[in-house]
Amino acid sequence: MALHLFLPYRDDWARGDELYNLKCDTMRTLTDTPLFNLFTAYLGGTKLAAGELPAAYDSFVTLLEELPQDESRMRQLRRVNYTRIELAFMQTASEKMAERRHVLYDVFIGKTLALLDAEIEIIKEMFRHGGGMEGQKPEIVDGACKKAGITLNWNGTDSDLIELVAALMAAGAVTSAEGRKLTVIDVIRAFEEMFHLKINALYTKRGKVFDRCTDTTPFIDSLRKSYNQMLDKRLA
Repeated sequence: MALHLFLPYRDDWARGDELYNLKCDTMRTLTDTPLFNLFTAYLGGTKLAAGELPAAYDSFVTLLEELPQDESRMRQLRRVNYTRIELAFMQTASEKMAERRHVLYDVFIGKTLALLDAEIEIIKEMFRHGGGMEGQKPEIVDGACKKAGITLNWNGTDSDLIELVAALMAAGAVTSAEGRKLTVIDVIRAFEEMFHLKINALYTKRGKVFDRCTDTTPFIDSLRKSYNQMLDKRLA
C-alpha cells in the first residue's frame, strides 16, 4: 500500500528533474559551443588554439542567428544574459593571467561580449515594442504569408513634425507605456524611427518653432482646415 502511495511522487520527481535538465540545457545553448570550449581550455591552461578562434566565433554567430524566434522574449533574454555573465567572468580571469595571456583570446572574448550586448539590446527593443508576450505569433494571411507591413513617409516639413509633437505632448495625448517621463525630443525621436527620417539640427529647429511670436501653429491650423474640408466633402 505504501509503495503505491509513494510511486506517484517519484514520478513527479523524475518529471521535475527532466524539466530542470531541459531548462539548464536551454540556458547553456550558447555556452556549450566550440568557442566557449576554446575559452575554457585557454583559461585552464590545457590547450592554446588561437588559430581555431575565427571559425569558432563564426559558428557562434550563426548559432545565435538561428536560435528559435517563436519562444518567449523573456527566455531569450535570460539565455543571452546567462551567456554574457559566464563570458564576463572569463574575461576577468583572462585579465588576471600573466605569462600565458594571449592577445587573440582577449580580442575574441571582447568581440563576443559586444555581440551579446547587441543581442540583449535587440531583445529589449522588441520588449519595448510589444514583442515580448509569451506565445505571441505573427499575423498570418492566405494560410502561409505574413501580413505585409506598412512603411510610412512624412510629407510635411521638420518644423511641421516638431509642432505636431509639441501639441500632442501639451495635450497629454502621448505618454510612455513604461511610465517614463517624456520630453518633446523623446517623442520626436520615436516619430523619426516610425517615418524613417532624421531631423538635422533638431534642437535649433525646435527652438525656432517654440520662439514663434505670430502664427504660432501654422501646421495645426492647416490640419484643422484640411479636416473640415474632408468633412464637407463627405456631407456634400
